[in-house]
Amino acid sequence: MRNILFLSWVALVVASVVMIIIDAGEMRMEIIVCLTLALLLMLIFYRMTVLPGRVVTRGFELLEAQDFNNRLVKVGERNADRMVRLFNSMIDRLRNERLRNMEQENFLHLLVDASPMGVLMLDLDGKVAMTNAAFLKLCGIKNEKKIIGKRLSDIPYAAGEWLQAIPYRESVVFRPGDSRMLRGTHLSFVQSGFNRHFYLLENLTEEVMKAERSAYEKVIRIMSHEINNTMGGVRALFGVLIEETEDAELRDVMESCDRRCGEVCTFINEYADVVRLPASDLRLMDMGEMLNEGLPFLRTLAPEDIKIRVEVEGEIKLYADRTQLEQVIVNIVKNAVESFREVERDYGEEGKWVNILSRKNEGTVILEISNNGKEISDKVAAQLFSPFFTTKPEGKGLGLTLIGEILGNHNALWSLRTGEDGITVFSIKIPTHN
Repeated sequence: MRNILFLSWVALVVASVVMIIIDAGEMRMEIIVCLTLALLLMLIFYRMTVLPGRVVTRGFELLEAQDFNNRLVKVGERNADRMVRLFNSMIDRLRNERLRNMEQENFLHLLVDASPMGVLMLDLDGKVAMTNAAFLKLCGIKNEKKIIGKRLSDIPYAAGEWLQAIPYRESVVFRPGDSRMLRGTHLSFVQSGFNRHFYLLENLTEEVMKAERSAYEKVIRIMSHEINNTMGGVRALFGVLIEETEDAELRDVMESCDRRCGEVCTFINEYADVVRLPASDLRLMDMGEMLNEGLPFLRTLAPEDIKIRVEVEGEIKLYADRTQLEQVIVNIVKNAVESFREVERDYGEEGKWVNILSRKNEGTVILEISNNGKEISDKVAAQLFSPFFTTKPEGKGLGLTLIGEILGNHNALWSLRTGEDGITVFSIKIPTHN
């Protein structure tokens, strides 16, 4: 009201000045009053409409730019100043909420990065928003940018399929087709009133292998002790009876039984040998030298129609137990050779082959033994490194179990699978310094 009275007074003063300057006889009093009222209304319109409009426009500009640091300034008009106070209060709240969210997000990043478990976090749209180095390493992903912003179904890695298969609030243990055993967990937390889903991935390999080894070591020791003691007495008795029996037919039966008892002892002792595997004696060795020196022997393991070739890229030095590593290679090559017996097909001009390739990559020695024999299904690949697993009707499952024990002592990672090209590859990655 005071603003209006002030404007009226200003208008009257202006009108008086005009009347003094201009001859009143030539301008009617009505015209002066109309002009004065028009000027008054223009001033009122400016202060009550234009100024608030400018305040609103400036507020929209700050919001659009997400500029929460600047504030609006009062203009001296009551309604406009009320809008200024309201807007500044809203800006303060938005700025504080934004700072709080930024602090929480930074804290969340620190927790995720420091976690020894693999973490993959989705945004509210179900797309990958964050992950950590542990997750990338477990899934074999070299560049985080390849998965950020993508849905799990669009991730070009097997990890996307594993995680999608995990029900909400549950954990699933799976083997990714190599020596490892992983456990994935699907959980969520509430952010801004919405559930934000995330996945945890942990490596159970060492823990599970220790538990498995402890279990089968105990069973094999008990079995070996009881069977060898029992068979020792039985074979001694057979020895006496064979010498004193004059009946040739009966002697043949007892000799056959004695041989079978010996075979049973040999059978159980083979399992006991795996349990009694000595600790690896890690010494600096030359991988190329070992492979080239062992090639003649490896060729004796295969018929003439199977070619065994060795390729070594550069000089490769590493700390390893040469004797045990040679045993690993022999067992893998023997399995590769036997795979050709399980399938009959035309191998064309390239024929049957087993290739042994060794190379070095960023502090890791990679040994790949590949063949074009029988393919391995995904179902079999997932079970290959379970203790004493075998696909052979008369197999004992000792070969891969022994391989796993030796490679585990070398802190190696290994896998056995058939690619889309039909080539089966046993891949081993050994750190150069154990």
